[in-house]
Amino acid sequence: MSIEARKFRATDARQLLENPMFVEAFEAVGKQLQMAALTCEPDNATKAQRIIITQQLLAAVKREITRVVEDGKIAEIQLSELENRKKFALFRR
Repeated sequence: MSIEARKFRATDARQLLENPMFVEAFEAVGKQLQMAALTCEPDNATKAQRIIITQQLLAAVKREITRVVEDGKIAEIQLSELENRKKFALFRR
């Protein structure tokens, strides 16, 4: 993937993470999973395991979106370094 594409993806991911509906949905699902964990019967290991896996999945989705944002920051730095190299190369001639 090109540096520019990574930068654009990061912008989309940042907008997604900052979107009020997205934030609200993540919080609501997180609270529902927390309540499910608290009200889960101690003998129901299968249900408890499903709740934990779902919590892990929810965290993984958010972590992946955050990773795309961080990758975009790295892409911006790389793009800046490339531009500086080009300027320096023109200066040296």
